[in-house]
Amino acid sequence: MGERDTRKNHRRLTMLRFFNLTITVLLFTGLLASCITPRRLYQTSPEVQSLMKAQTSYPEARFIVFSDPHYFDPELGTSGTAFQAYLDKDRKLLAESSELLTATIEEINKQPADFVLICGDLTKDGEKRNHLAVAENLAKIVKSGKAVFVIPGNHDVLNGESIAFEGDQTRVVANVTADEFAEIYEDYGYAASLDRDSESLSYLAEPVPGLWLLALDGSLWKSNQPGKHSKTGAAFNEQTLQWIENILIRAKREKKSVIVAIHHGVLEHYPANEEFYSQYLVDDFEQISEMLASYDVKLVFSGHFHAQDITRKKFAETGKTIYDIETGSLVTSPCPYRIVDLTFDQKAVIQSRFIDAIPSHKDDFKTYRDQYVYEGTLKLAEAALKGYLVSEKDRKRVNPQVAKAYSIHLRGDEIRPEPAVNKDGLGLWGRIVLGIQGDLIKGWYTDLPPADNQITIDLANGEYKNN
Repeated sequence: MGERDTRKNHRRLTMLRFFNLTITVLLFTGLLASCITPRRLYQTSPEVQSLMKAQTSYPEARFIVFSDPHYFDPELGTSGTAFQAYLDKDRKLLAESSELLTATIEEINKQPADFVLICGDLTKDGEKRNHLAVAENLAKIVKSGKAVFVIPGNHDVLNGESIAFEGDQTRVVANVTADEFAEIYEDYGYAASLDRDSESLSYLAEPVPGLWLLALDGSLWKSNQPGKHSKTGAAFNEQTLQWIENILIRAKREKKSVIVAIHHGVLEHYPANEEFYSQYLVDDFEQISEMLASYDVKLVFSGHFHAQDITRKKFAETGKTIYDIETGSLVTSPCPYRIVDLTFDQKAVIQSRFIDAIPSHKDDFKTYRDQYVYEGTLKLAEAALKGYLVSEKDRKRVNPQVAKAYSIHLRGDEIRPEPAVNKDGLGLWGRIVLGIQGDLIKGWYTDLPPADNQITIDLANGEYKNN
């Protein structure tokens, strides 16, 4: 064996030892973290466990939910090469966002309802001008006799990419701090709050007597940096988790029913959701959803992924059930909102409505919005597969599969084709890449129960009926 081989084997042995040490450290760290994860009062306190046995009834109420309007004031620039370059890396109807918000508010104002929930991402990228415009628009809902409750999304606070577009250039514009967000939306949840979390923009409100709204902000705006994209994920620190549980205990004591509004999901919405897009779920979502369900929170309203999707989980140990009702984005096909009726016989009847026309597209908007998201996804898939060095020939076969699956998932009530993934005609590398991404495509096609657009939930036993 030569000196070169000896050195090579020594390097291999050193790398192997380092690998084994790394694995040991990771395993120990994971074990240590699992050992020190705080146990909640619902798990440890006999007094709280006794309190949790009390049953509360939901009051009659009607409310409307929409999410992710991503409002962008046209005065900040909706033409030019810089704006087009932004759209090429996105699939939102930003140029139409003002029209879409106006059309949605007009429809909402025609509907009888007690209040309206908006589940975050109110603006394109947290521009102060856009926030002020959204608040001005929401005043029209309040004028119609409905209360409005908002929460921030990951785009809304201290966003480092708050910009205007001017020809082939962009210009930095003012964003908002957490305090400014609460001030701008003072009339839309914060002034009416019964309690506020000191660590986030979360708050508690009572939209109708007997019904509490727990508006939860898990966005990572404290970590945002100037000039950089806002953090996509979400997490609650220990203080906020304690605050949440204290609110839930208080609700039990005061015999209040609780619904939750949050931007990020608390349940997976399709197989491989956590694997491919964990940043669309709040960190430790399994424990958080279990805690909420244990305190009889059955309805969680979320947004973020821009899809119409309802999913549920029944916890075997307690028999408690929770629903994560994700509402799609106003600026992404099919431009939905939801109407929710809580009835005297303890049912939640959920209907979905869609914006089918706006002034700039009176007759063709449904076709336009569907094609826009499909073509936008094609562009994103093209860029991603180029990065994986997939050949142009194979990209032409794979891209439509990705775009079609995503578009169908956005609408909800998916029907999975067979085969969900088609590798015919692909080269070896194209087949390998599609094999890796295949679980995501299959996941988007898989409609986890229940139905996504029209459903009735029995709030007494947690069961459902597809309408």
